[in-house]
Amino acid sequence: MKILVTGATGFVGSRLVVELEKLNHAVVATSRRAGPVESSLINMGEISASTDWSYVLDGCETVVHTAGRAHILNDKAEDKLSEFLRVNRDATLKLAHDASEAGVKHFIFISSIGVNGNYTKGVPFTELSEPKPASEYAISKYEAELALSEQFANSAMKITIIRPALICGENAPGNIHRLLKLVSSGIPLPFKGVKNKRAMASLDNVVSFIIACILNQKSKDELFLLADSNSPSIEEIIHAFADGMNKPARIFGLHSSFLKTVFQAVGRKNLYEQLYGSLEVDASKSSELLSWQQPVTILDTMKQTAACFRKEIK
Repeated sequence: MKILVTGATGFVGSRLVVELEKLNHAVVATSRRAGPVESSLINMGEISASTDWSYVLDGCETVVHTAGRAHILNDKAEDKLSEFLRVNRDATLKLAHDASEAGVKHFIFISSIGVNGNYTKGVPFTELSEPKPASEYAISKYEAELALSEQFANSAMKITIIRPALICGENAPGNIHRLLKLVSSGIPLPFKGVKNKRAMASLDNVVSFIIACILNQKSKDELFLLADSNSPSIEEIIHAFADGMNKPARIFGLHSSFLKTVFQAVGRKNLYEQLYGSLEVDASKSSELLSWQQPVTILDTMKQTAACFRKEIK
């Protein structure tokens, strides 16, 4: 099968390209920059509503769209939402329209669990949960989902939307990378006794599930929430990372109400929710509808991710 993978130098896209080529699929890999991908890479530059995708879509049956504007630390954009919408909604729709015109049969959009919200209160998110995106990033992903579902409802090109939880794996960016740096530093962290539940998704499992969606007709015109079956607490995450680095986990306890007050005082309420609140996901649809099973556990993934991080910083 000929498959276009966007964001092919990114965290998910680069791994997906490798695994698809192992299965002897013909992969067209695109990115906004050059990178270490085992295939011919087409540099598309900064994507937008004016990007011409026609020449890379010739003969493709499936598109997996992993490219997008992600969370940016210290984002300097004057209008952050407009920037996110420009890439994550408008560029996505242009790609989808070009794909439809080119005769693509299946468009797989990698969204985010942030579309559902930032936290849960004892009831896990499911595909039927009301979306409550809070960040500019999540809003842009949700608007892209809505537009894809509306504009291609009666199209020959079928849409699949995947909302993964926080993805953990070798070279993970964002919050995973920041936590690894904190654990590696040996700084004592105030997470002892925190029994929250944080849904995560192993990179191995995310890539495996995307491939399952490519191959299984039942995935078409479906929405999937994706997370590993176990949702570790922040304390368990720190212990797993420390184990992977072969060093002790240095943690201590502080009362949650005190910490919440401190985070609110410095304008970081969302960070408090990410660290001390829960975000649970019921991802049973992914296995039940597609008869798919997770190849690895999140505990093993966290330890392996930390081990790789330790080797890189030596």
